[in-house]
Amino acid sequence: MKGIQEKLGKDKLQVVLLSVDCGYGMDPKRAMEADLKSMTKQGVQHWTNVVLPNGMKDTARMFNLDGYGLTLVDPDGIVRGIDIYGGEVEALLSKGARK
Repeated sequence: MKGIQEKLGKDKLQVVLLSVDCGYGMDPKRAMEADLKSMTKQGVQHWTNVVLPNGMKDTARMFNLDGYGLTLVDPDGIVRGIDIYGGEVEALLSKGARK
């Protein structure tokens, strides 16, 4: 995702990381620190990090997502892909097609 965002630019693709570590017993502050450390190590910039206090339970309740994976949502809020791989993002963005 880092490479795709760099190629397309942050004005065309915004990445939001949903951190579920709290659902496995990690306190929120420690989860944020661990996520920031990981993103810094990977050289990721401009990603929004959302710490979900109840982990995967929150992804199901708030976003109707049932697992780890990449979900692509366009600026109009239309879901363009669920459980997709990084290589599929550009094609879905250019076609506007749903998977």
